[in-house]
Amino acid sequence: MKKWIQATAASLSIMGMLAAGAAVSAAPQKPTQVYIDGELQKDVLTVKQRTMVQLKAFNDPANLTYSYEQATKTIVIVNKTNKTTVRLKSGATTAEVNGKSVKLDAPVTIKDGRTYLPLRFISETLGGVLKYSTTDKSVIVRTPSGEERFNILMHGDLAKAREIAIHYPKTYAGKEIQASGEGYTFAYTFPKGEALRFEYQYKGLINYTEINQDGIAVVKWQNDSYGSNGEVGTRHEAFGESVYFTKHLMLDKNVYGTIDSQGKSTELGFTEYSSNKDLADVMIMPIDGEVRTDQQK
Repeated sequence: MKKWIQATAASLSIMGMLAAGAAVSAAPQKPTQVYIDGELQKDVLTVKQRTMVQLKAFNDPANLTYSYEQATKTIVIVNKTNKTTVRLKSGATTAEVNGKSVKLDAPVTIKDGRTYLPLRFISETLGGVLKYSTTDKSVIVRTPSGEERFNILMHGDLAKAREIAIHYPKTYAGKEIQASGEGYTFAYTFPKGEALRFEYQYKGLINYTEINQDGIAVVKWQNDSYGSNGEVGTRHEAFGESVYFTKHLMLDKNVYGTIDSQGKSTELGFTEYSSNKDLADVMIMPIDGEVRTDQQK
């Protein structure tokens, strides 16, 4: 997970420098709500009735590389997995894909120094997945690596699914409140056998998150247990039997265990990451005998 986070940061740094050339104005229409790898895109354009997203949002360093040819003012995208090379220029209504001209639904658009491309072209040409959510009529897009994570999240190994779940981008059903306390530990609690709903607690602030069938993680309830910032949303029913994973920042130590239906906790083990920094980003450990019960179709 740590390597993936570092690779993502490096790719974003490169992609932030890709935009160049004359800007193309976009009609001020209400944009479609778009999620890419679970993250709500705040900067979406509508050009010629087509949804446009920032190129940098389709971020998949494991499969895609981006570069910019200053001499020709051309953006070059390479999909290392399916051996596809895409070449684009600002304002162009066509793209070159493996040497062949492909018509775009809307021109390559530069706005505020950022490159925007038609959403469908990005997902289909670069090997992604695109679908329309029947839940809230939003558009769901996943990069190739994002699709792999989504499948594990929904159907895969319980410990791996939980690790992905806690790192997933979050949206908020109501306003987001901040913690008012201090603290040096944070904890995740999952119902026994589940990965798609959990509580996260840090500095006295409790967040309850549910992940829907489209892979969108929604924080549905927050409570500042110290009282300063109140409570938002509807409190969920008690988990009953559950498991917990706690990081002690001062001790460089992760502790995990179970909680019975009466609320009694039992520590099962711990990992110390002071001697192995790669373990610092691994919160979730397998629980012996626990079987996943919330796989999605």
